[in-house]
Amino acid sequence: MSVFSEESLKLRRELAYACRILAANGQNDTVYGHVTYREAGAKTFWMKPSAMGLDEIAPDTLIRVDLEGNVVEGELPRHIEFPIHAEIFRARPNITCVVHTHPIYSIAFAATGQPLHAVSHEGAQFTPPDVPRFTRTSDLITTRELGEEVASTLDGSLACYLINHGIVVAGNTIDKVVVSAINLERASQVQLLASASGQSFSWTSDEDIAGKREKIFGEGMVRNVWNYYCRRIGPL
Repeated sequence: MSVFSEESLKLRRELAYACRILAANGQNDTVYGHVTYREAGAKTFWMKPSAMGLDEIAPDTLIRVDLEGNVVEGELPRHIEFPIHAEIFRARPNITCVVHTHPIYSIAFAATGQPLHAVSHEGAQFTPPDVPRFTRTSDLITTRELGEEVASTLDGSLACYLINHGIVVAGNTIDKVVVSAINLERASQVQLLASASGQSFSWTSDEDIAGKREKIFGEGMVRNVWNYYCRRIGPL
């Protein structure tokens, strides 16, 4: 195994927690799905390798990749969908973390074509406006062109659905991105259940959503949730 630079230890530990937390909260898909993390504006990023599941990741199993997809630290193979991350990082220098996973309720919900509403508290983190949808292809995002289109679809939003594929969540702190990915799956699940009832259903009014966002998803509360998830995982 390669000897990693000491200054990268904090980044790698945070990313390992991110992977483990996502796996423990319904977003594991064998070895598929990936998470990346970097310093703002950096031209390289730490990434979960393609040979392992999210639930297996430790600080010393991660790899560092440049924006062209070259592995510059570590020995395990990278995911072929690295352009999702590289092109979001290239387009938005302030972004430090990107999650791409295949959570089942998000995939099922997005396939219905319904706009996401704040049926649960979690939905209020994302809407209005609706969560953008990437519809160009449901195939893997393996080229710079497709990565650029995903980045364009996401634009300044926190998250987007890749129709018949998965989700992408991006932000400027790792705790916010990971908690948000879990929240998007829960919001999708709750609305899918409500719509499957065959009855009409209600959701939080636009007037009330701003207050909910601040109370429930403010920076301090998100960090508390992240710390809770880390405690559930235990030491790495």
